Amino acid sequence: MAKTITHQDNDETKPALFGDKDLLETAKAKTFTEMIFEVLTEREPSEKEVKLLNLILDLSIDHGPNAPSAAATIESAKSGKTMGESVGSGMAQIGDRHGGAGGPLMEILYKAKEGKSVEEIVRENIEAGKRIPGLGHRVYKDIDPRAQLIMNTALENGVGSDFVKLVNEIRDEFEKQSGKSLPVNIDGAIAAVFCGFGLKPELGIAVFIIARAPGLCAHFINNS
Repeated sequence: MAKTITHQDNDETKPALFGDKDLLETAKAKTFTEMIFEVLTEREPSEKEVKLLNLILDLSIDHGPNAPSAAATIESAKSGKTMGESVGSGMAQIGDRHGGAGGPLMEILYKAKEGKSVEEIVRENIEAGKRIPGLGHRVYKDIDPRAQLIMNTALENGVGSDFVKLVNEIRDEFEKQSGKSLPVNIDGAIAAVFCGFGLKPELGIAVFIIARAPGLCAHFINNS
């Protein structure tokens, strides 16, 4: 479950509540990143989790006008649609191929952590003709610097270290079995960190949507 804003006695004329606490007092005491974490997980994050989530949000805010969500937003803005309509059309592009690879990879990583071998995971995907989520990028062919920054920060802070190692093992095993060298991309790095947080797989795309919204607003402003 996620945490939403409620009101005392379900009466909107009474103080708003964040969980069982007064929203105004909570807003004074917490950062936006802390509140995002708590809204999605219903628990307070540690300082290290806040640091990693903040980094992920910063790195996910935009990736230029050619990203599918940005391209759709720009097209809508130029056609005279409102900011809400334009950003909405951009958000509609977010899915398994754009921003949503983290969730499926989290499922794989949790299975690997529970004992399923990396060799078997990679072989099953190759034999089924499936892409392994979290590997490869249309721009970054050798190294995704965003992914490296996230994974290095995670290792330095001892957050999700086992899952970072698993992602890298999957990358190496994929190259061994397929002969193709693909970098761990930002979705792969985020998946490893989120598994370290103990998050549910569906939260990967939720965080991407939250992070990308400001960038899409900026593209609208520049093209309307």
